[in-house]
Amino acid sequence: MHSLETPRWIRFLERKIPFLAVPQIVILLLTLQGAGSLFVMIDPIWIQRLSLEPAQVLKGEFWRLIMFLALPLSTSPIWIFFSLWFLYFVVTAIENEWGAFKTTLYVLVSVLLTIAFSFAFQYPIRQISGFESTLFLAAATLFPEMDVQLFMVVPVKMKWLANLTLIFLLYQFAIGHWTDRFYLLAIYSNYFLFFGPALFYRVKQFYRKWKFKYLNKLD
Repeated sequence: MHSLETPRWIRFLERKIPFLAVPQIVILLLTLQGAGSLFVMIDPIWIQRLSLEPAQVLKGEFWRLIMFLALPLSTSPIWIFFSLWFLYFVVTAIENEWGAFKTTLYVLVSVLLTIAFSFAFQYPIRQISGFESTLFLAAATLFPEMDVQLFMVVPVKMKWLANLTLIFLLYQFAIGHWTDRFYLLAIYSNYFLFFGPALFYRVKQFYRKWKFKYLNKLD
């Protein structure tokens, strides 16, 4: 596997279940986020109504399996605007590169991992910053040199924002409770399922080049 070639298992699924693709899935995500933000601004009690609570789902509140994706990243109108714009920018960039099927699968796997972890550990999901972070990391891996207009003003390369994100994740992992750490591993395992083989190939190539240079110096 070279560069960021699509893993075989994804190509297999695309051949077998192409109907899974949801073109412009970003519209669905933006609709959920926009509606959730509006509801929460009107009444903060909606945070509890939208959150993924395994016990409540088992009582029949099945809408939580989807509507937790409507949990807003912020209650500030300005931050909501920026988060929606950034979500549109990131997911659109991914779909333009990957196509509808792979993008939909990436979102679906992330959602299923979140739900599975929530039920396995009875862990309520009351914010989805991790889910949106996996989308950003995917875009940053695909387009590391791309400039993103931070707050629509300051140009910053995706790779630098990704590095800051990784530092923050490591900090969260270091200080978090064991369940929080497992949640981080679960939600970001989606990223490694899609990019792990290609990243491993890059590391292996880097090691070979380093080893070649090192042996040449010894000679």
